[in-house]
Amino acid sequence: MFGRMLGRSRRTGNDGPNGKMPETLRLPDGHRVFAIGDIHGMERPLSVLLDHVEAMALSGDGMAYTCVLLGDYIDRGPDSRGVLERLLRLRPGPVRWVFLAGNHEAVFQAFLDRPEANADWLRFGGIETLASYGIMVPPPPLSPARLRRCRDELLAVLPASHLDFLAGLQSCFTIGDYMFVHAGLRPGVALERQTTEDMLWIREDFLSRPTWHGKCVVHGHTIEPTPSVHPWRIGIDLGAYAGGNLCCLVLSGEGIGFVLGNHPAALQDHPMIGLADDGRSMGDGDDGHPIAKSR
Repeated sequence: MFGRMLGRSRRTGNDGPNGKMPETLRLPDGHRVFAIGDIHGMERPLSVLLDHVEAMALSGDGMAYTCVLLGDYIDRGPDSRGVLERLLRLRPGPVRWVFLAGNHEAVFQAFLDRPEANADWLRFGGIETLASYGIMVPPPPLSPARLRRCRDELLAVLPASHLDFLAGLQSCFTIGDYMFVHAGLRPGVALERQTTEDMLWIREDFLSRPTWHGKCVVHGHTIEPTPSVHPWRIGIDLGAYAGGNLCCLVLSGEGIGFVLGNHPAALQDHPMIGLADDGRSMGDGDDGHPIAKSR
């Protein structure tokens, strides 16, 4: 079933206030965990990945399946409404579904509360989200009155189920030696003192300081050309809305690998396109399909 897998990473990075980095990262026995990066209105590749996750969970292999979605479901891409509707069709069963909040969901909800103070949402991808609900607006800037009208039009067509879904998102999820957040964690801060704001927004302060946070941090938020695999973090935002791939990380006792939603052909023979053993991303999978090329 697997293409080449990445084995256990060599220990690098700095020990932080959360203890020493373990030699081996572990999940509970019998668990397989998927994580899907920033979706941004890309419903079609999302459906490819969700179908793949559900098919694996129905394979009867006796594993416990969890799928964590890392937030940024909306904005930028063409079908934010379709993404939320697809996620709402998921039901508990062979897969445990975990939905995290991203910074785009936070700004979206801030716009609903105070449109004049959060007009930047329109430049942030909000125009595309509004269009997916059938609301067309001129390019910003908009007057305060037009912003309020835009908000009111959106609330008039926004299903209550979409609002409830967005209001119920988690900020983080932990299993085994892995912690899943949208953006990252603040170096030098104990795990229990991390803030929701940092989990949704942090970037360079997290990426530029290799630090063991008590868990290996799986995150999106920052676009990288290939999956970024380190002992202390795994980044899987490959810019799906901008011509890259929607990336799904798979963790299990066999190691780690990736499924790319924008290249469904890669799922036929090698559903897991992996990484080279030294942790450098490969340019191509074993079957020649490209891995995580971003344009």
